[in-house]
Amino acid sequence: MMTRLALLMSTLLLLGGCLELDKPRATAEHLQLKNRVAVVVLVDANPRVDTIALQPTRSTHGRAELAGWNAVAAIQPYLAGRLRGKGLTVVPLDYDPADYGAAYASSTAYPDPKQVSDALRARAAQAQADMLVVVYRQAERDFVGESIENLVGYGLVRHEGGAPHAYASVALEALAVDGGALLARADGSKAVPLPADAWRDAYASDGTVDIGGADAPAVADALTGALQAAVLTAAQEAGLSH
Repeated sequence: MMTRLALLMSTLLLLGGCLELDKPRATAEHLQLKNRVAVVVLVDANPRVDTIALQPTRSTHGRAELAGWNAVAAIQPYLAGRLRGKGLTVVPLDYDPADYGAAYASSTAYPDPKQVSDALRARAAQAQADMLVVVYRQAERDFVGESIENLVGYGLVRHEGGAPHAYASVALEALAVDGGALLARADGSKAVPLPADAWRDAYASDGTVDIGGADAPAVADALTGALQAAVLTAAQEAGLSH
């Protein structure tokens, strides 16, 4: 009996290790040898706005035009600061996220980094970086409520009968610029409450909703908090932040 138990435990440990092979973590050696980092943020430019009903056919999934919003500005300086905290040098990189839309096969798809990694590494090499850290949107099963929906990227969500939240789900990947070796990969998700008075019934739409005026700063603050917390989780899991 003990022999069978020991064999079972060993098998489970081996399987557990295999399951984590697709999420490597940056080592101290990586950070010492690849210490000039370029950061690229490829999350969607516009937040999503989801209302999730008890009957899925009554749910809505729209986009927001948020006055003054810049998703790259919400993430890139914050992540750069976390990387510097690990002793890395962050190299400025001039890029347009719109040039790398091939990372997603559709508006709700999981990221496919292989579609853009070569082009991004070439751009990072021009900036004399030796590590490339890219933040993609991620899709996760509803982690704010208990629905069967996916929450994609970041945005606002309100469940029927519940309070509104800002949410974010990101995937982070670190590559060696020279050769493209995968140094680290991790996901991060976070939800934060949205002030109730910043939610409008008009947000329940499958189209585009405008968020401006006095509502815009509160929404932007909540989205920024969710995005930065999700990025921090992923960076810590990847070994790129304390």
